[in-house]
Amino acid sequence: MGHLTAFVDTNVIIEHLGGNIDLLDLRERFDVLYSNSIVFSEALMVYLRALTGERPYTLKHNPDIIRNLREELLDFSRLFELFLNLEINRTVETLAVEYMIKYGLLPNDALILATCKFYDVKYLISFDSDFANACENEGISLLSDPEEITRLGDVP
Repeated sequence: MGHLTAFVDTNVIIEHLGGNIDLLDLRERFDVLYSNSIVFSEALMVYLRALTGERPYTLKHNPDIIRNLREELLDFSRLFELFLNLEINRTVETLAVEYMIKYGLLPNDALILATCKFYDVKYLISFDSDFANACENEGISLLSDPEEITRLGDVP
């Protein structure tokens, strides 16, 4: 069996934080899991809002709220040790703009897809149906069903 790698989208991490998916189990099924700074930032903002119940504007103007979350933020950061970070470079950015034009993707989704394409990542794990058409056209397999992910990692 070849080297099995996948890029993990923000919504998968959010599902893990909500107790609905086990990233450690997912990590055992793949040789490498990838992420990028877009996924880190999106997931962290959702996590901050879940912890505090506050909107971004409130958090921005009350930095003590964030400062008081030291342990939670460190735990979140450690979660990303499960992933190999793929850098977003100028080529990825240019490709993302092309995907926005071609598929109507929003910037962050386009950057995620462009990251997968640039680094030749065969699988994108996401529950976002916006990726379906774009992934198919770009030769990237979208894994959006937990059972599909489980079967992929099984050894025949």
